[in-house]
Amino acid sequence: MDIVNKLSEMQDTELALVIDRFMRRIHFGLQKRAPDFDRKAVGPGGGIVLMTLADMGCTSMHALTDRVARDKSQMTRTIRSLETKGLVKRENSQADGRVSLVSLTAEGHVVVGELMETVAEVVNEILEPISADEKQTLKKLFDRIDC
Repeated sequence: MDIVNKLSEMQDTELALVIDRFMRRIHFGLQKRAPDFDRKAVGPGGGIVLMTLADMGCTSMHALTDRVARDKSQMTRTIRSLETKGLVKRENSQADGRVSLVSLTAEGHVVVGELMETVAEVVNEILEPISADEKQTLKKLFDRIDC
């Protein structure tokens, strides 16, 4: 392997580690604030599912399970818990009764709004040292990779 390939691999690893540290800082920031905003006690896993549902809209259990990379039984338990808390609703598809569709309730949208607000606060704190132009560049880069 030539030096250019080694440098390229090293840079890719360094970038991956920087992104991993960034993600962990977001996670830790959210965990620290959880008592203030997680009034429905959905936890990190439930929060991921709620925010993903906000992105996807009404969707099948199968598509949701694939998107968040969970197994079917784990997703069923999570949805059942969120349903009990009044944050999501499940119904059979009119096109195919074997398919369960999942969507946010009005209360689920409120919780997602609170979660998104807290995520924005945490990320803004982390990004505080960089300029507005650099933040705009970062946003454009994330948009290119469909984040």
